[in-house]
Amino acid sequence: MTRTNSEKRPWLGALLSFFLPGLGHVYLRKWLRSAMWFAFMVSAVLLFVPLPETAAASGDISAAFEAAMEATQDLGWETLLPIWVVRLFSSIDAYWLALQREPDEEEGEQCPYCGKPVDEELDFCQWCTTPLPEREGPNGPTESNAVSR
Repeated sequence: MTRTNSEKRPWLGALLSFFLPGLGHVYLRKWLRSAMWFAFMVSAVLLFVPLPETAAASGDISAAFEAAMEATQDLGWETLLPIWVVRLFSSIDAYWLALQREPDEEEGEQCPYCGKPVDEELDFCQWCTTPLPEREGPNGPTESNAVSR
């Protein structure tokens, strides 16, 4: 199993982003990307979904909401296509981000026993306290305290 971005579930990030673009990115703690995808969704709705003029002029919010809901039910696929494209690409982006490894985990040495990154200045793993076999030092492996697993 490969390690992912903070052990987040890629399918959950994709699902959240499909329902509301940007929400999966919030789950992944990618704040700027979240705002970007949400802005893309709002822009697609404002540019491609026509708002009825009668509801907007009345000033009543509930009437405007009901009129907007009725207007979207009669829209063709050509009008809704940009919204679905934004949802799909937001979902793919969230899935791809969740699969990426953290940059600090890729760099440096990892413990051969627990797999976590180790400090270069120590001769043992700070996570599982296992002496590292290739390092020599006061806490490094010797014949008397070598650990075999």
